[in-house]
Amino acid sequence: MIKRIYNIFWIIFFSFFFSSTSAQDYQKLGKEICENISKNDSIPTEKIFIEFEKYYNLNEEKKNLLISDFNIFSLKLQKEIIKNCSNKLPYLDSYLLMPLSNIADVEKIFNYEQTKKLEKYLKEIQYKNRLQILVVSTDDYFPNQNIDNYSFSILNANYSTLFENGGIIFILNPKDRNIRISTNQIAKQSLSDEFCQNLIDEILVPNFKNEKYFEGIEQAVLKIQSKTKL
Repeated sequence: MIKRIYNIFWIIFFSFFFSSTSAQDYQKLGKEICENISKNDSIPTEKIFIEFEKYYNLNEEKKNLLISDFNIFSLKLQKEIIKNCSNKLPYLDSYLLMPLSNIADVEKIFNYEQTKKLEKYLKEIQYKNRLQILVVSTDDYFPNQNIDNYSFSILNANYSTLFENGGIIFILNPKDRNIRISTNQIAKQSLSDEFCQNLIDEILVPNFKNEKYFEGIEQAVLKIQSKTKL
C-alpha cells in the first residue's frame, strides 16, 4: 500500500510539469492514472530524474513557481483519482500535500508575495516551536460530507510526528464563507478549542468579511506563534 501511494505521488508530481490544467484535463488525467495503477505498480527511479532534469532545462518560465503551487495541482488531481479509483484504491480517501509546503491555496485567495511570506511564517513555527500548521483553501469537501471531517482527514494524513507539539490546520472556504480550525490531540494541549474559536471570532471573521484573507491568517498565525513559543 505504501509503495502504491509513493508511486501515485510521483505520477502527480510529473503530471504537474507536463500537463495542462483545465477541469476536463484533470478528469482525463485522473482516469489515465487509475488505469496505469491497475496495470503497473512501479515507476523507474531513473525516469523520475531524467524527466525532472528535462523540466528544468526546457521550462524556464516555470522556475518562479512556488512549491505550494504543486499542492493546488495535486489536490485537484487527487480529487479525480479518488473519484475514479475508489474501487481499486479504497485506502486512498484523503489528500497528500507536498512535504516541503504547508499551503494548498486552491481558491487563490493569496497572491504570490503573500504565499511566500505565509510559508515562511509557517516554517519558522514548525521548526522553532515544533508545531505543524497547514493552510488549505477549497470550495468543497469531497470526499467528506462536511468541513469538520475534511479538515481532520487532511490533518491526519499529513501530520508528521517529528513535530512534537502537534498539528493544526486552517480550512478556508470563501465561496461558502466557512472557516474551520482543527487541532490534533497533541496540539490541543496548548491550543484549546476555546483559543481556536476566539481566533475565528475575533481575527479571521472580521478580516475575511473584507476579503483580507492573508491579513486574517497572518494575525492568527502570529497569535499561535506567541502561544506556543518555546
